[in-house]
Amino acid sequence: MITARIEDYLEELFLLESTGRTVTVTDLAERLKITKGTVTATVQKLVDQGFLNHERYGALHLTDSGRRKGLVVFRRHEGLRAFFHELLGLDREQSSEMACCMEHYIDTITEERLYALLEYFRRARAEREPWVDEAFVALEKPILLPLPLTLSQEGAKGQLIRLTADEPLRKRLMDSGFTSGTSVTLLQVKDGNYTVQVKRRSLDLPLNEAATVWILAS
Repeated sequence: MITARIEDYLEELFLLESTGRTVTVTDLAERLKITKGTVTATVQKLVDQGFLNHERYGALHLTDSGRRKGLVVFRRHEGLRAFFHELLGLDREQSSEMACCMEHYIDTITEERLYALLEYFRRARAEREPWVDEAFVALEKPILLPLPLTLSQEGAKGQLIRLTADEPLRKRLMDSGFTSGTSVTLLQVKDGNYTVQVKRRSLDLPLNEAATVWILAS
């Protein structure tokens, strides 16, 4: 099984190998900032899986399959880093950290579509398309997300976005006016009851019912 840790090792081995130097356990430990003992144990797993050859007390050499896998992880990391930095506007350090988190779990289709979007963005920027600057402005604006009434502040007002109740509670709430797009105001929270105004009516909801009503604050 190829774990995220195994992929990290293969990527670092690939990068070290690409410098033209002879790679040792010490080099890998320094690069990954972990102990030589930990590296030695994982190196043996790489050898057992056919990704690495290890000269006794000596150099580490990727096999062809290890080298190909290391290249795949490296390219995925670089592509994700570029996506976060160039398209989402994150700084280089944060972009690299995010890429490290995602590179082990993204599937091929998602990866290819992210790269296609990145290339489309690059072409648009090179051609000075006006929407590119508008997109960066939009990215800086805070995004409002829906919240259940149980996490809303008294006085919060917004549109009902989601009703997560099961039947028969769902039907009863809808019959009381809790339908998509309806304006809902949280008037008061007291003793576990949530007093709300919906369609000019004041209703008291117990906590378990209020938790099923999600609003987007206006």
